[in-house]
Amino acid sequence: MPEVKNCRKCRKIFMYSTGPQICDACKKLEDAEFEKVRVFVRDFPGATVQEASKETQVPIQLIYRFLKEGRLEVSESSPIALQCENCGARIKSGRFCISCSKRLANDMISAGRSLKDSYGREPET
Repeated sequence: MPEVKNCRKCRKIFMYSTGPQICDACKKLEDAEFEKVRVFVRDFPGATVQEASKETQVPIQLIYRFLKEGRLEVSESSPIALQCENCGARIKSGRFCISCSKRLANDMISAGRSLKDSYGREPET
């Protein structure tokens, strides 16, 4: 259900439902910035994040956020990369490397099974 929030960028009030906490006007601006970065890294796959930021006038932090959200993808040979939030391995997008993603998924499945099993038991007295 939508709720009234302040835009993180311009502080205007807007109806928020999902995704980044920014209004439609700021979202359109951010989408335009994303497109500039996407085209730049496609055309210059060897560029660093500093070069991409300088040429597109898009802040480095926003470029990293695009990568973390999985919106922006770069080639395997690109010097632009993130670190896995769990083990620190070099990754191209997202928050976790493949190995940690699999481990987290298995941990969640195990936790779900444990929770399901505990609901099936009689309460202890």
